[in-house]
Formats: sequence, C-alpha cells, structure tokens
Amino acid sequence: MKVLGLHASPRPKGNSTQLLNALLDEAERLGATVSSYTLNTLRLKGCQACYSCRQPGKEKQCAVKDDMQPILAEVFAADAVVLASPVYMWQLTAQARLFTDRLMPVLKPDYSSWLNGQRMLTLYTQGQPDPDRYASYFAHVNDMFAFLGFRTLKPLVFGNLHGVSDVQQQPQHFDRVRQAAAELVRA
Repeated sequence: MKVLGLHASPRPKGNSTQLLNALLDEAERLGATVSSYTLNTLRLKGCQACYSCRQPGKEKQCAVKDDMQPILAEVFAADAVVLASPVYMWQLTAQARLFTDRLMPVLKPDYSSWLNGQRMLTLYTQGQPDPDRYASYFAHVNDMFAFLGFRTLKPLVFGNLHGVSDVQQQPQHFDRVRQAAAELVRA
C-alpha cells in the first residue's frame, strides 16, 4: 500500500499540514509506504497546452521540466493520494490548483484514464465553522478527480480554523484523520 500526501498550504506548519501529517503518520504506522510533497516549496508551472503527453511514446509524461515530474510518477505508483488544502476564496489554494492543472498526463487521447483506480482523498481546512458551506465546490473537485480516473472518497472538512495552529485545540480532528488513514490502508 502506497500513500502519497500533497501539502497544498502556503503555511508550512498550518492546520491542513498538521492534519495531513497525522494521517500519513497513522498510515505508515499501519504498514503503508508513505511519501509527501509540500507544493509551496516546489517549482511548478501551469499546463502549457502543448499536448505532448498525448503523443505516442510520451504517454503519462509531461513536457514541462519542473518539479511535477516526480509527483506524476508517484501518482501513477500510489494506491491512494491525499490532497490537503486550506480553503482560500471558496476553493483550493493556488498551489493545489497548479497540481490539478498538471494532471493532463493521466488522460489518454480519448480522455479515458491511464490511472488504475488510485483513490483520492481531499482534506480541507477552513475558517468557516459550517463544514457544509462549500460542499458544492468540494463535490465539483471530486467530480474533476473522478473524471481523471481517481476513485474519490468523501472529503474530510475541518472548520472554524483561523490561526495557524487552531487545530491543536480540536483533538477530535486528529481522531478523524487517523480513522481515515485506517480506512485507506484497509481498503
């Protein structure tokens, strides 16, 4: 079992990072092989719409030579991907959107997927106390990941988190991510 974690917060020790780290630590404790990337520290460009990834012999590859290359390889090798992002302006962070923008190589020229059923779990933190406030957006993101060929799981949403470490006052959130890790590893 391989789990890939993607930290999409610009805060290196923020709430979403703390929760993702707890999830990954639990998955590893349960026997999974875990790797992770902090997207804000990487050099990532947007998709250049060159369609090189659609050319015979270049499938599953991106022509843009930046830090997305090893992430793409790990997406293909993973059993599960966990994307953790705070909600900024009703949506994923810019760092997370750069990652999603670069997933064109997971699609074949006919727009079916090269993926093999990798699971996708999204983890959101937000200042908004109501965890359902952005449910339509979270469903939209899951629909996009499903179109790309991921088996999407119900998003984990943690609200009322404003300060960098507000999650420390809500230990039940850590219990939820540990349970999610157990479900990922057992599935």
